[in-house]
Amino acid sequence: MQTRFLYIICSCLLLQFFTLRAGADECPVVKIKAERLPDLNVPRVGHSVFVVGGEPTVVSGHTTSFVPTATAEYYSDGAWHLVETAYPHDQGFCVPLSSGQVLIGGGHAEPLGIGHIHSVEMYDPATHTFKGFGCLDTKRCFVSATEIDSGRVVISGNWYQNVDDVELFDGQKYFHSVKPTAQRRARPFVLRIAEDDAIIFGRVDEHANFFDTIIVDRLKGEPFQVPLFDEWKPMPSLIEADSRNFLLADEQQEPFTYLIPVENKEGQIAICRIAGTQFSLLPINGCIPTACEGRHINYAHSLNIDRQAGRAYLFGLGDNDGRLYVLAIDISKTPADLTLYYTEPTGHPVYENPVLTSEGDLMLIGGMEVNSDNTVDNFTPHSTVLLLPIGRQTTDYSQQATETQSHTWLWIFLTLLVGTSLAVVLWRRRKKTTTLKEVKNDDSIVGSDTDEVLMQRICQLMDEERPYLNSELKIADIASSLGTNVSYVSACINRQKGCSSIQFVNGYRINYAKKLLRDSPDKKISEVWMASGFANETSFFRTFKAFTGMTPREWKAKID
Repeated sequence: MQTRFLYIICSCLLLQFFTLRAGADECPVVKIKAERLPDLNVPRVGHSVFVVGGEPTVVSGHTTSFVPTATAEYYSDGAWHLVETAYPHDQGFCVPLSSGQVLIGGGHAEPLGIGHIHSVEMYDPATHTFKGFGCLDTKRCFVSATEIDSGRVVISGNWYQNVDDVELFDGQKYFHSVKPTAQRRARPFVLRIAEDDAIIFGRVDEHANFFDTIIVDRLKGEPFQVPLFDEWKPMPSLIEADSRNFLLADEQQEPFTYLIPVENKEGQIAICRIAGTQFSLLPINGCIPTACEGRHINYAHSLNIDRQAGRAYLFGLGDNDGRLYVLAIDISKTPADLTLYYTEPTGHPVYENPVLTSEGDLMLIGGMEVNSDNTVDNFTPHSTVLLLPIGRQTTDYSQQATETQSHTWLWIFLTLLVGTSLAVVLWRRRKKTTTLKEVKNDDSIVGSDTDEVLMQRICQLMDEERPYLNSELKIADIASSLGTNVSYVSACINRQKGCSSIQFVNGYRINYAKKLLRDSPDKKISEVWMASGFANETSFFRTFKAFTGMTPREWKAKID
């Protein structure tokens, strides 16, 4: 009877403990209040938004009746100040430069979103003036751009045009086409990955269709495919976002590292970490919520990173109920913690991507109104401006988390106390012993290395000993060479590189094959695949095309 009584108590306590732990691991939900700021002077959508000199600024877009507007506004002293631009830039691009000025270009040529323009101008925030000075090599809209070294700017993307290339601004006056793109894209990601290099990729083509296979272009290199994108696709959007908003580290640190949201076919959301040309999933404590109180959350396609606060923000809208959501990702921790903030219904406007203010809050500026039939269109922009006080929420939640943690530890203590008592009673009554067997080669054993250190050791082994040239190589062989176990090596590769172990090994094989094709042009294809570590020709051709988008012969012809 005593044993049964203690067993019941212990079971209840254990159930309570694991219930509390499960709740602690879920994403906390915190209600905030959106603050209404003064409206814009001109209702607009399709505009560019940035902060320079501490001033939130909007440029162009189109206003009521789908008419492009050649105006801009900056927020200062509690009011929006209207200024004229040299040209209208509806769905164009803006790039804040290291010089302090802002490069602006492209857009629709006419009302109703028709046509494309070459027009380019420069904004001086010190004088709040715009000056036209040149033209794009390719007329564009739904275009993206980013600055690299010496004031140069990489530009790509287009809309309903059969032309999309990689274009370069020389930092002074002139624009010229550098190379064609492997895929024509609308509003792609253009990310600087080195002082003089950038990558370009996206989910949406020039007709707003989704790509089945995503190819990444590189300014100073060849197109390539990312194994991670086989399962996790970049979230689609036609809204402009400054790549510096989702830059993880300081702009002077290499490799340049970014975070972007990705989704799989089941509708799950994750965060992709891009460091140079390496793509992996950011470790997160729990799952990113896609609904709140039964309401679906429609997330934007890019993040706003507050590097000083160590948090990234993913903005979302409710389904036609006017609620706003902000998922805060604590990137100062590994795995990152999540907190979901939400507001009460704010009316029915649809807001575009927010901008991070100097105070660490998010500002939503303009967008489209929702019609009476719950549809939106480009003919009814609004002028509403809201402030989401996200920067003020960190301290309050930290206190909440501390209180929750203290309660959790109380339950741990009680659970251990009762569990120990139960164990003693059971031991006295049953008088049984358990023989512990030695566990050998247990894949659950975690090595002493951190992921980063183990990944360095794996890469060093691959570079120096080139085990991938053996067509019978197994991950167990790599684990054995490093004195660790298979599961740890596989999990490390998945977390650090965002791909499976075989994809990781095949990446080395393909690079070796490309080197042979380039340096030994007289070698036969059959000699190349055998020398590169592939088991057969079919596997070689399938893998080569998956990584490069071309057959070996097509790739070889391109470099000749």
